[in-house]
Amino acid sequence: MTTTSDQRNQELALAIRHHMEGRYDEAERIYLSLHQKNKQDEEVLYLLGVLCCDLGIYASACRFIDAALQISPQFPEALQQLGAALLGQARLDLDADQLDQAEAGLTRALNLFPNDAQVLLALGRLALQRGDSASAETLLTRALQQLGDQADGLNWLGLACLRQKKFVNAEQALRRVLALQPELNQARNNLGLALYEQGKLEAARACFADALERDAGYAHARMNLANTLRIMGRPADARDQLETVLNEHPNSSEALNNLGTVLQDLGMAGQARDCLRRALALAPQKPQIRWNLALSQLLLGEYEEGWANYEARWEGCANLIGAYDKPADLAWRGEDLTGKRLLLWAEQGFGDTIQFIRFAERLAQQGATVIAEVQPELRELLSHALGVDTAVARGQPLPPYDWHCPLMSLPHWLGATLDDSLSPDAYLHAAPDKAAYWRQQLAGSPGKKIGLTWAGKSRLQNAELAAVDARRSIRLTQLEPLLQNTHCSFFSLQKGEPAAEAHGTSLPLRDFSAEWQDFADTAAFIANLDLVITVDTAVAHLAGALGKPVWLLNRH
Repeated sequence: MTTTSDQRNQELALAIRHHMEGRYDEAERIYLSLHQKNKQDEEVLYLLGVLCCDLGIYASACRFIDAALQISPQFPEALQQLGAALLGQARLDLDADQLDQAEAGLTRALNLFPNDAQVLLALGRLALQRGDSASAETLLTRALQQLGDQADGLNWLGLACLRQKKFVNAEQALRRVLALQPELNQARNNLGLALYEQGKLEAARACFADALERDAGYAHARMNLANTLRIMGRPADARDQLETVLNEHPNSSEALNNLGTVLQDLGMAGQARDCLRRALALAPQKPQIRWNLALSQLLLGEYEEGWANYEARWEGCANLIGAYDKPADLAWRGEDLTGKRLLLWAEQGFGDTIQFIRFAERLAQQGATVIAEVQPELRELLSHALGVDTAVARGQPLPPYDWHCPLMSLPHWLGATLDDSLSPDAYLHAAPDKAAYWRQQLAGSPGKKIGLTWAGKSRLQNAELAAVDARRSIRLTQLEPLLQNTHCSFFSLQKGEPAAEAHGTSLPLRDFSAEWQDFADTAAFIANLDLVITVDTAVAHLAGALGKPVWLLNRH
């Protein structure tokens, strides 16, 4: 005679056979029937959990397996299956961007299996989606040490490195991804970004073009190609690529933003402004668009709106993110300055600091005691700027102050107009004793005394800035026809690596720069010149601030 136990075992065996052979509906029907007969049968609960995992219903799988473990806590297969169910559900949560739910499941899975490679991989992906790229890199590296070359993990690792500006590491990881899965176009696009950030522009261009060969509708790759072409000095080609994107995605704020910058490069500031206004209307929360709009408006002389939008730079300009390091509650926004101590602080390059310190005099006239926190190389020179009471080198202790304002916010809060910017008056002056020294040194120089600068500082850490530097700089040899003018005496004002171009040449160019320690020394030398000819660098701003005539070799 068949016992109840025998009948249960026979039904269970049949259900397992259906399950193993892929007849999931039949297996489920029998499992549920057995469960109704005995809700304390941990094996049936476990198998229902396995079936749910096979069907991708991981939340139900977790419930069934948890119930089995309530009955039999040391059920090893159930513990193993619970880890798989938790991991499966976490992956679904990650796909749906349900990060808190994913974290809860992965934390349970990690407690069960502390060094499981797949759990570590998912935790790395979670960290990446949360924006914690450093933790993502650590977790993914641990996982890949066990898994070896695994395409998804390497792709996420490459992205984590990319976001941390570890571009060489990103390139290495993404090349490994593409060796494993050449069809993974997202990795190809990310590899292009890693190459771009290293200044490998032609390799980046080829990478983006390859991605588009495989998928002509890959809008992000096309926008990245356009940006690369722009940086390579091919704005017309960049415009063509962006117009292709906009034909398919006419309301893409990103494409409109990029097109605005390209139109600006093409000298079409009005069209750039209109394009960027359209982009901003579509995505008013994006500070990068507002920042780019500000640049086009300032080029057009639309100062009121342009300087207001320029305030978006702290979030919209990649080089300034995180640079605002002063207390927000003391930020000056036009308040009465009578009897107040106002700290002005340098935020960008030498030339910007020199250019905007001109507003210190107006602030002093409003009753402020002006403290200027500036780059160490500018401290001595700017300590004598009109309106400045005290100049402090950046990094040194600051005296007490009531308000502070970054230098390049001053035009906005002061309501500056174009007339303010074009003031012909000198607002910086060389130290008399230093100027007298160089007057004596140059006394025997025949004809007009002309200072030359041919290259800006090279900023290789940023692809876009490096491209700007390359465009604004020339070679000294390009000035050779000018140097043949025997009615003038020429002097090098060049600093940095490009200064070496003047060494060991037969060109009639004298160089005293080894005697200059800072901008105060350079200013004293320029004070004795008749003319400065320079590319767009700090020397142009310095000479102008000293009231010297400047011929600017400007890029287009």
